[in-house]
Amino acid sequence: MAKIKNILFITTDQQRRDSLPCYELDFMKTPAIDTLAQNGLVFDNCYSVSPVCQPARGAFITGQYPYVNNIPDNFHWITPDSPTIARIFNEAGWNTAAIGKMHFHPWNNREGFKYRIIAEDKRHYFRRDDYTLFLEKNGYSRDHPASLPGYRENLGAPVSPLPEDFHIDTFIGDETVKWIEHNAKEPFFLWASFNSPHDPYDPPEKMASMYKGAPIPPPVGDASELQNKPTYQRRIIDFYKKNLLYLTDYSRMTNSDIIKIREHYFATVTLIDRQVAKIIESLRKRKFLDTTLIVFSSDHGDNLGDHGLPFKSNFYEGALMVPLIISGPGIPAGKRVKYPVNWLDLHRTFLSITGIEEPDHLQGENIEGLIFNDEDREKRDQFSELLGSVMIKSGSYKLVLCDNGEGELYDLSEEPLEVHNHFNEAAYRDIREELTSRIIKHLLDNNKVHSFGGGRYASDAERARCFESIRAKLKKGEL
Repeated sequence: MAKIKNILFITTDQQRRDSLPCYELDFMKTPAIDTLAQNGLVFDNCYSVSPVCQPARGAFITGQYPYVNNIPDNFHWITPDSPTIARIFNEAGWNTAAIGKMHFHPWNNREGFKYRIIAEDKRHYFRRDDYTLFLEKNGYSRDHPASLPGYRENLGAPVSPLPEDFHIDTFIGDETVKWIEHNAKEPFFLWASFNSPHDPYDPPEKMASMYKGAPIPPPVGDASELQNKPTYQRRIIDFYKKNLLYLTDYSRMTNSDIIKIREHYFATVTLIDRQVAKIIESLRKRKFLDTTLIVFSSDHGDNLGDHGLPFKSNFYEGALMVPLIISGPGIPAGKRVKYPVNWLDLHRTFLSITGIEEPDHLQGENIEGLIFNDEDREKRDQFSELLGSVMIKSGSYKLVLCDNGEGELYDLSEEPLEVHNHFNEAAYRDIREELTSRIIKHLLDNNKVHSFGGGRYASDAERARCFESIRAKLKKGEL
């Protein structure tokens, strides 16, 4: 195996698997990511460990499932000084950097990374992060997304008023290039974390129409099926309608709205691809390309109107399945891996590939053998967790158990996908009971692993002041 001296971990936020040409969305214009796929491995079945931002990211940096590290939802975080992946790399003598959106708590927490450039959630305009300061220095400002033209009419899919060079994702790409060109010293672990295609779906004006008229896939199912689904799904739309950072009523979402949303969503994916191209070129200039493992992925996906729902917070394929592409020295070119892997696996695998001893608190599977040695492994159940629910995917079946006794059971060989819920059907009782027993074993096995605490935290003063400002603007009719 060729010597890997560096890891570049490129992540997007809320990017579903089927949003790239290497996953059969042929009309997408993503030449840099396409090249990574052609020169490396494409994993066909990568599952989010939790289809919500903080649980997924917390699981990755700790190497533990959400129910172990106690981050099963947003507004939960680990205890200070927990052994994160950055701290482990630091102790092994590596340089570490985190650039972009991390969703740590507090928002300016480093979690062990020696270098940190912060560009937090697009809706967190009230944070005085590095991106906000950059905009102000150049005569621009950030405001509530609902103040952008087209936000309300297009259900959170406005056009960014900023030139492309000042978009948050361009900023993250440029800052990553700066670090590589001026600060990178081997060995290094660099995490470049983009905001898009997470909502608001806000491409720059020159890119906003690039997928107009493209063969955009229609949504799977619609809101009518939710009457036979667990209660938590029917609460999602009301949550975003009332949430002061969203102020969007997705109950009125039509198929034409969904197409518009998807056009903007795909445009921001192409914007990220432009940043990936710049970053890879900077590696080439510094002669790091031959020693760097490049991993491209996303924390979770986005329903994009499938089943009548926006965003994530459920276990539908659109929200659960993410891209995973790995390229670099010793990686076989043009290969696809069908074996199911989990985002959680990346923590342990990064340590294994770089020869760093794996702590005994880690969960997930080491997939190094799949990457370099073409290992043939037996099928593997996949698990994903959210506050109040847990999912198992086994073969063609997917079971979700909720803490109120409700659930979901889908046969993924059926079309349309995940529309018919078989959870309460007598014909599927044996399958439900078998998969339930595997979920129980999964949760019991988790109790054997040392946890470093964590839990829910309260909203901070900055956020509270922001909400008061939003309420005042709403009262005046300014939003």
